[in-house]
Amino acid sequence: MPLNLSGDIAGLGKIVQIVRATDTTDRTTTSASLSDAGISVTITPKKSDSTVILISNARAYTNRSTSGDARFQLSITDSSNNGISGGEAAIFGILAGSPTNLIFYNPVLVAYATPATTSAVTYKTRFAVTNTSNTLILQNSVQAGQMYAIEVAA
Repeated sequence: MPLNLSGDIAGLGKIVQIVRATDTTDRTTTSASLSDAGISVTITPKKSDSTVILISNARAYTNRSTSGDARFQLSITDSSNNGISGGEAAIFGILAGSPTNLIFYNPVLVAYATPATTSAVTYKTRFAVTNTSNTLILQNSVQAGQMYAIEVAA
């Protein structure tokens, strides 16, 4: 449910609303192509010239079984899978080498959108691995994945 605020952000604008979505289901991929990570947020901007700040976080780990590449990618996109400024392609992980075990991360992505509409807009988190012999797990059952859309008006 949107939260309406009227505070001024350091002279940069006013927060109009905040929409939050959560996901408590573990998500897994072994694909090198970005796919939906199961969390999205829909916001209906109150003003057509507003900015939307997007924040996505998750608890993630890879179960690297070899000494190869153990990186993964997270991205914030619109409903047509277009990357959103600042959240297009965040890469996490390590290159080839030791250790060959579980590698945990708590990545946070921040993106900036100018939807130029007062119609509902959906944003989502997507994920992929860089080495398909590895598995990426978003462990939302342990730490809920969250996504925020914050509308800021001038």
